Amino acid sequence: MHCPKCAIDLNDDVPKCPSCGFCIDDLNADLGTPKEKTGLIMDWAGVISDDAKQKLNGRLQHFATRTGSEFLIATIQTTTPRLPSEYVFWLLNRWQVGGPTHSGLLLLLALQERRIEVEVGYSLERFVTDDAATLILQNHAVPFLKAGDVDGGLFHASDVLARIVEEGLDEEKKS
Repeated sequence: MHCPKCAIDLNDDVPKCPSCGFCIDDLNADLGTPKEKTGLIMDWAGVISDDAKQKLNGRLQHFATRTGSEFLIATIQTTTPRLPSEYVFWLLNRWQVGGPTHSGLLLLLALQERRIEVEVGYSLERFVTDDAATLILQNHAVPFLKAGDVDGGLFHASDVLARIVEEGLDEEKKS
């Protein structure tokens, strides 16, 4: 994972950013214990339709089967008192998305902040860099979200992210 403030690599061996001093324990102090991970989709904000949940769940399950990695989606009313970028980082780490190899992705929609964020586990960052993730969200989620189509925004962004990882792993297998 990267420090949500200055993008320096952080992990279990380097839990504190040497540049800015950010530490995941700071998030624990502010945010406490995360809500329970109950599946692939945690719609705490209640904004995803039942049909979209089924479609998203199918896509995320296919991704897991094809890659052996984990991809979760969460919606929340607000990440206060932290920034959405810090919250998604904290949640990915607390839930240990992708297991000990950090082979996972977490897509977070924070309604009050009007932000969509993705955190990519470090073993998948060779396929989806921070810059690429930002562009994917801007191009494949934000237009739908601006039009009020949460279902479409979440599906299109998660589908593009999943395809990039799947295709990257396929290319590695060929080499």
